[in-house]
Amino acid sequence: MGKSYSTDLRERVLQAIGEGMSKTRAHRTFHISRSTINHWFSLRERTGRLDPPPSRRSYGRQLEGGEFEEFVRRHAQATLGEMSLAWQQEKGVSLSVMSFSRALDRLGWSRKKRVGAPKSVTKPSERPGSSRLKR
Repeated sequence: MGKSYSTDLRERVLQAIGEGMSKTRAHRTFHISRSTINHWFSLRERTGRLDPPPSRRSYGRQLEGGEFEEFVRRHAQATLGEMSLAWQQEKGVSLSVMSFSRALDRLGWSRKKRVGAPKSVTKPSERPGSSRLKR
């Protein structure tokens, strides 16, 4: 997600329109979409302000550093869902399964579990009784 336009730019665009510039001309001059300009007008009408909304806080970066690695070692056999639940119980913060998946990927940990025997090293064309002709 990109950064919000500054309050200064928002005010300059709406001031230019207020001084007679058309919305289309403002859109071309300031390189801002018409829908964004319309949104700013409705925002000013509703709230009386043009401030951009506060940025959303990302909790995903909490899953870095030694504390997280220690947590992962303690819960090495847990599924991602179980890790998420354990994190919520220990830290009081709810994080998605995907947040844990991305954090484990950054650490180089794989969550894939191998079930059963490893793949056979015999190639399909070399099976005994194979009807394929070798070239």
